[in-house]
Amino acid sequence: MGSSTDYNMLVPIIDLSLLQKDHQTRSLVINQIRESCRTAGIFAVINHGIPETIAEEALTVNKNFFNLPLNIKEEFFSPDMYKPVKYGTNQGEAHGILWEYLKLYSHPFEKFVDLWPKSPPDYREIMGNCTMEMRKLSIQICGAIMESLDLEATYLKAEIEKGVQMVAINSYSSISGSNMKIIGASQHSDFSVITLLLQSSLGLQVMDKNDKKWKSVPVIKGALLVLVGDLLEVLSNGEYKAVLHRAIRTSGNDTRLSIASFQSLEMDEILEPAMKLVNEDHPEQYRGCCLRDYLKHRASGESKPFVETVKITNSATIQ
Repeated sequence: MGSSTDYNMLVPIIDLSLLQKDHQTRSLVINQIRESCRTAGIFAVINHGIPETIAEEALTVNKNFFNLPLNIKEEFFSPDMYKPVKYGTNQGEAHGILWEYLKLYSHPFEKFVDLWPKSPPDYREIMGNCTMEMRKLSIQICGAIMESLDLEATYLKAEIEKGVQMVAINSYSSISGSNMKIIGASQHSDFSVITLLLQSSLGLQVMDKNDKKWKSVPVIKGALLVLVGDLLEVLSNGEYKAVLHRAIRTSGNDTRLSIASFQSLEMDEILEPAMKLVNEDHPEQYRGCCLRDYLKHRASGESKPFVETVKITNSATIQ
């Protein structure tokens, strides 16, 4: 899969402020979300309530973190998948470090903030503001998505509010003096209900569900991206499919930063397809799973995507 040819993704743009308007306007927005989840697996939200200064400060403070000496960053290095704060690098044989990352558990905030980096000095304050705002927005969007599935807006709300929020910050250095495009993060889907993504510049690509081509996702000023995750695919009984995506490194002078907030349930909370979405015409397609199952899968080194391991084969029994 994949090609060196550039294709641009026409990402649906949804104005979240319209959810507060009259019933007819709200219904139109819910329908936009439904179609976006079904056909693209990704959409952009504007007028989402997060001040642009919070997003800009978060990108800047993480750029400053990745510019710190390696010995400071390596204090957070760990092979432990369960580590609440984890720094690392991904390397390619021909191209050195492909990217650096920092993963933070961020909810409950009070439980994890003292484990976060102390440098830069304002890191905890700025990222605390950012992660709390992203979590609040994720819960709001999840409610609208539940409505788009003809479920109650409060379906799983309590479980999502108690759930794990993990934030991944990725730093992709550019490839100076080259027209090459080199894969950074390889193709994958996210183990989340939804992923909320902020990116500083181009680099995200998604697999178009229609023509199966990789397409570049534009940077829309003031917007955040919403990606359908594995948990939403399971919950929707396959009505919404997790979006396959990757990141590339391109030539240029700027380092690309992305901040992704993954909204899941609690570590051992089993999520299954909503029973309202299971019937004779649409039998259950997935078995229940939880975040711990996913982390065990990752730690095992199994190459098969996790969501594929929880699919149920509804084939006739061979006589």
